[in-house]
Amino acid sequence: MLRVRPIVFTPNFDAFSELFAALGLRQVEDAPGWRVFAADSGHVALHVAHQLSVSFSFEVGAVSEFARRNAEAGTAAVVIDTADGPAAQVTAEDGRTFLAYEAALRGTAPAEEGLAVMPIWLATNVAAAAKVFSDIGARKRFSSEAGSRVDLTAKNGGLIAVHGADKGSTELAFEFSGDVEILQPRIPTATILIDENYGRSLRLPNPDGGEIRVKQRQEDLNDYTKNTAS
Repeated sequence: MLRVRPIVFTPNFDAFSELFAALGLRQVEDAPGWRVFAADSGHVALHVAHQLSVSFSFEVGAVSEFARRNAEAGTAAVVIDTADGPAAQVTAEDGRTFLAYEAALRGTAPAEEGLAVMPIWLATNVAAAAKVFSDIGARKRFSSEAGSRVDLTAKNGGLIAVHGADKGSTELAFEFSGDVEILQPRIPTATILIDENYGRSLRLPNPDGGEIRVKQRQEDLNDYTKNTAS
């Protein structure tokens, strides 16, 4: 099992909750300082914190088995104890880490059809980063011929985007399989932008500052190689 579930650490807990609800996500877990929202594909979590950050995270089956398989595939992974219970800590080639937690059993709730959680892993070495996510069980969806971008999909929900950058970081983003204009009226302050590299997207105001991108699914794959997970 593998489901994408990035974690947003933020002091603007309720503002993010309202934004996610307006976008069409459904709350599936609520605890003090912690909420999980489900999209049609993938989850995203909120964690109260004073320091702003976005962290890659996944939901898996048994964390010990997950760590063992990753180590066998060549990606460093160990089981550690966290405040939220045992987790598999995966270390990427550039030294950055992320955690995989055992999936909790939750009731299903309807979410906006076609909306997927798609965090972006910005990396100086795209190929090495893509290998880490392939090793944990994600499958390539498509990759740019220039080698600057790889998109992957997780078996049980959610997408992963790896983009080339001068410095490693993580961004929260989503993908929508329909026309993003459908979503715009729900968030009056959102704007639509057409980018020559990434196509059409809805830009949401980020409660922590800046924007959150909801990318319209790319149909024109010129200069990209389509993979079997597409």
